Amino acid sequence: MRRQRAREMFDRNLTGAQLSQYAQQLLRGVRLSEARIRHVLPQLAIRSFDEGALIWAKGRSVQAWNCVMSGYVAGAVPVQRNGRIPLHVYGPDAWFGEQALLDGQPSDLDYVCLTPVEVIGMSQPCLQEAVRAEPDFSGALLQLMSCRARHHTGMLAVMRTACSSLRLVMGLAQFAQAQSMQAEAPGPDSDVVDIPIGQDQIASVCGVSRTLFSEGLQHLARAGWVKVRYGALELQFAQAWRGFAQSQRESLSINSRPSMAELLNGLARARASN
Repeated sequence: MRRQRAREMFDRNLTGAQLSQYAQQLLRGVRLSEARIRHVLPQLAIRSFDEGALIWAKGRSVQAWNCVMSGYVAGAVPVQRNGRIPLHVYGPDAWFGEQALLDGQPSDLDYVCLTPVEVIGMSQPCLQEAVRAEPDFSGALLQLMSCRARHHTGMLAVMRTACSSLRLVMGLAQFAQAQSMQAEAPGPDSDVVDIPIGQDQIASVCGVSRTLFSEGLQHLARAGWVKVRYGALELQFAQAWRGFAQSQRESLSINSRPSMAELLNGLARARASN
């Protein structure tokens, strides 16, 4: 449904006759006033990208604060020979690019589409005007940036020290968390997260080899935490994946070498606590 709405509005600026309830909900989610929403809506623009396309590259200026309408975007470090190492994942309803817009610096990452993607964007002048005029919005933006800073620091600490099994589970958990990193992050309607991405790409997000990824995935699938489809995965019990990742980031000391059995038990505890 969301993807169909995005395609219907593709390549057009929103006007008064085309105001979508979806766009209004997005703007209310970042605490813009109703008057500001009416002002901002006609200035929003929707763009569509193919899988593998760059929304913007490292070192380039960021032109808009974007929100993912459908698909997944990765913030990635470019490496030689056209490779990239994904660091952060942004899923449906997640905004990204705010830091570069607010500090006026070029992007420090490539933002590349892991799937076909539609985004809705607010221009830099529009964002800056809202920051100056809307204290509630400014607070929401600071809250979002603070939440992401904690999340990224915690993920970095885990991924730098973890064994391949833990990197695999934490990497998959990013896809569940990608849908709950908004300023006011309501839980998704479904407790299943569809990842329409090939396993090679997902393994890269997790920072593990394709062979180790396949081995770990078999354990998770047998335990019912993942369903495997051709060219896609489904995470089951998404809230438990989020809870497990949060507990790992907040732990006073990291168990960097848990067995797969210990990881499965940790997921089960996270599910039981929801």
